[in-house]
Amino acid sequence: MLIKNASIYGDKELFDVLIKNGQIIKIAKNIEAKKIKILNAKGLILLPSFVDLCVNLKNDKFSLANLELLENECLKGGVGAILLRDCMDFDEANLELFLQSLSNKNLKIYPSIKALNKNGSLKNLATLLNKGAFAIELDSSSNANILKVSMQYALMKDKFVFVRCFDDDFDDNGVMNECELSFELGLSGISAAGELSELAKIKELAKFYGVKIVFDNLSLGDCVKLLNKKDKILVSIHHLIKDENMCFDFNTAAKINPPLRSAKDALSLKKALKENKISFLSSMHSPKSVSLKDLSFDEAAFGIHSICEFISICYTFLIKEKFLSWRELCKFTSENPSKFLNLNSGKIQAGKKANLILFDEKQETSSPKNSLYAKDRLFGRVVHHIIDGKMVF
Repeated sequence: MLIKNASIYGDKELFDVLIKNGQIIKIAKNIEAKKIKILNAKGLILLPSFVDLCVNLKNDKFSLANLELLENECLKGGVGAILLRDCMDFDEANLELFLQSLSNKNLKIYPSIKALNKNGSLKNLATLLNKGAFAIELDSSSNANILKVSMQYALMKDKFVFVRCFDDDFDDNGVMNECELSFELGLSGISAAGELSELAKIKELAKFYGVKIVFDNLSLGDCVKLLNKKDKILVSIHHLIKDENMCFDFNTAAKINPPLRSAKDALSLKKALKENKISFLSSMHSPKSVSLKDLSFDEAAFGIHSICEFISICYTFLIKEKFLSWRELCKFTSENPSKFLNLNSGKIQAGKKANLILFDEKQETSSPKNSLYAKDRLFGRVVHHIIDGKMVF
């Protein structure tokens, strides 16, 4: 394939990109090639495929239909690889079967595993990691022995642990950020103290055991301030651009976990992204059926459908507002997560896998009425998606 007249990362100067055997072979002006498919990219932006490290299946339920739906939505939305979070309570046998079902997928799917099964017992982590689980998921509020043993397994197998920092004892079934609005609405709050205190604990434990940690879905600016640039931090795009006020009028589209925090926190997280203190930017895709969201705020499920809009949200609120350039953004959405998953992609350069997006900045993207972004004008749309040199969308 030869992509002609490409505006790479939105640069004004146009280049051609030659792809052979699934790799970028050459980037130059006026490349000539015979008997090869030519794609004219004039007027479009050429970007590396996004890689998302926090993606969940619909309603947290595994089925072949849900897996196919997720793949279609990811590829259409410009996401070429994901870390699929564990909703399947994997044991050794069904993990092996699940991995076999991924063999014919265009979307690259890497499963993580929860440390505990549904009964609260520790899984056979060594075997699951040996069979292909990419990382361990762990709640910081697990008991001390669970934390210790899980970290020891991760250290033994040289794997990362994704740790969600929260404490149920602080929250008492909280449903939104603890703030003035939560009191006005009569809703139980989720305290910032729970996330902050648990992060401090995990930071010290990780240091003591020498284990590799990803601080998972942080929502507070003060949390990022407690860490340094060497720490791996994952933050959702929503926590940078939306805040607790989205919950006004009991808007269940804004019921996500961790909760949307204060406008000050959102601004602080944006600044941290600009200063490269955040490692990965995620859509935190966790879709729920309308029947699970169209309820009272207390009863509605946590979750957000966002993978289809991910790149448009990033463009509208970060690129179009000139807060970041495309090159800066793709460090958090493509380059860093690609390195994390050991993929030879995430950048547009010779020798890298041809996992690429052609993006039209001029188009508008509509959001469903039940979306967190229903009242926003979202700009830009993925026109084509190339995986391993093949057009998949």
